[in-house]
Amino acid sequence: MKEFIQKIKKNTLAYLKSLNWIVLLGIAAFSIALAIINNIRVEDSKSVDWIGSQEILEKPANIL
Repeated sequence: MKEFIQKIKKNTLAYLKSLNWIVLLGIAAFSIALAIINNIRVEDSKSVDWIGSQEILEKPANIL
């Protein structure tokens, strides 16, 4: 069982080393840029608040 786990670790590390990390990071940055541009492009009712916090609702009177 120990050999099997070591084999999985070795194969996983080899796979991660084979990835082109620059391309993956570029795709992630491009996706984030498109999300920001799309949020700016749509009308205000469909726009998402990126910066800020959630509104705090009033506490109902019947709750202790």
